Amino acid sequence: MRVLIVTSRFPLPARRGNQVRTLEWLRALAAEQVALVCPRPGQPDELQRLDRERLRLWTHGSGPGERGAAIAAAALSGRPLQEGLYATGSARKALTGALREHRPDVAVVQMVRCGWAMDQLGREAPVLPVLFDAIDAMGLHFERAAQLARPWLRPLLRAEAGRCRRRERELAGRASLSVAVSARDLDELAARCGCVVPVSGRIVAEAAAARTRPIVLLSGNLGYRPTVRAALWFAAEVWPRVASSVPQARWVLAGARPAAAVRRLGRLPGVEVHADVEDLGPHLAAATVAIAPMAGGSGVPMKVLEAWAAGLPVVAHPWTAAGLPADARDALAVADCADEWHRAVTRLLADPVEAAKLGERGRELWRRSYHPERVDEGLRAAIGACRA
Repeated sequence: MRVLIVTSRFPLPARRGNQVRTLEWLRALAAEQVALVCPRPGQPDELQRLDRERLRLWTHGSGPGERGAAIAAAALSGRPLQEGLYATGSARKALTGALREHRPDVAVVQMVRCGWAMDQLGREAPVLPVLFDAIDAMGLHFERAAQLARPWLRPLLRAEAGRCRRRERELAGRASLSVAVSARDLDELAARCGCVVPVSGRIVAEAAAARTRPIVLLSGNLGYRPTVRAALWFAAEVWPRVASSVPQARWVLAGARPAAAVRRLGRLPGVEVHADVEDLGPHLAAATVAIAPMAGGSGVPMKVLEAWAAGLPVVAHPWTAAGLPADARDALAVADCADEWHRAVTRLLADPVEAAKLGERGRELWRRSYHPERVDEGLRAAIGACRA
């Protein structure tokens, strides 16, 4: 089977959820002939890290002028600005070349950002089955961002939320099958035919347990706006109280692309910031409790999945927990206001038995629902259903 995948980012380094999802597709379809259409990597040596013997690659690049013109065209047509950023002439040319040379049996279009590709496939390959992998619903993402934003920014975010929601539902209505990582996101698509296939998170090598002191861990993409907002809130409202209750505790922020405001948190007493961490294993092994205080965003945070895979107890905001399946609610502690966060975190820091039980429930759930083998099975089944 020949599969064509269109994405908005080169999959390496896998610092964002959509990059991880692309790698999951490549892993799940390892026995197939796969072509990938995506932007060029930031570093040329990233090309060598992909298995080029079995993967055909069509990369494209564009300058500020071309991207600006594409964004303007999207705005004038009522399409999401997120999509316009990637709907460039060079991207369209790469897709045409992949269609002509690869002759796919099925195509995967990833996220609303690549909606332009579904339009083009409809013109150039009208009988080709297309799977729309929304991953997470960008309409939901921007609507929640508007609710949390400063008043002057809310109308802009709500406008983009509306554009994304309309476009996502249009794409889901045209696709042979639509996929999202959670039921909440799939519901947002209002797809005529859809299913949930979660992500498993980055595969982290297990490290020997090295818990010598109480450590609170916030991991993941530290430049992602909901995570940045959450980190600043936790630093102002919760961490001083945790540090007062458990003086020996430390708060570690470890992950990719930390924003300047997140880096500055490293100046606070008891706080460490580790930037662009290649291997989270040692940090997960050393931590006592992982936190996911994000009050916004969409999809399923990989920081939760990676903590579960490591057997680490998780405390999460209700918005984050709401994106998980019903059977996941017993696998984490949920905290909303600062008082609840203080109680939940300090309780797990002080009670290793309770922490171990909660961590094991998370690990069992991850093995049952989010293990890479389960995700691969789901993706292969989705491709099969798309072609049926």
